Amino acid sequence: MFLKISGAVAIIFASYICGLYMANRSTFRNQDLEQMKKALTIFKGEILYSATPLENIFFEISNRTIGIISLLFETVAKNIENHSKYGISEIWDTSILEIANNSYFDGDDMEYIYSFGRTLGFADKNQQVNNAVLLIEYIDSAQKGLREKKVSEEKLYKTLGITCGLMLVIVLF
Repeated sequence: MFLKISGAVAIIFASYICGLYMANRSTFRNQDLEQMKKALTIFKGEILYSATPLENIFFEISNRTIGIISLLFETVAKNIENHSKYGISEIWDTSILEIANNSYFDGDDMEYIYSFGRTLGFADKNQQVNNAVLLIEYIDSAQKGLREKKVSEEKLYKTLGITCGLMLVIVLF
């Protein structure tokens, strides 16, 4: 009997932890978006006010950001350094693919990030800055949407986690 009760408690606790993780995914996505926004702001400033090569700009961004965004820009910079025969757009795409599974970006986020990389290297300075501004505007609107639905999603996932755990306990016992 003690084993059944402790097993039931473990199942409910594990499902609640899964619910917490699902509830916090929007928080993690918001952090990734915030770091990308910071990176783009740095990028915009470097492009406008200095004649630094993209490789050095990306190394600078990787040093000034954290998490997956830092890893992304470090990977891009290293790939530019090692693969000079490829275009920067191709390097950007392959670097995005390397980090995609470790980020919390959704499909729309990834599409905007891919589109940002398409102008790198061949567009003029103003077009690159405008593309960065467009991505920053998208990030602002995505963050606004996340803030609006965060509270309801958190409550939903926590409740869903406990409910699924209770249902599993009832079915198993």
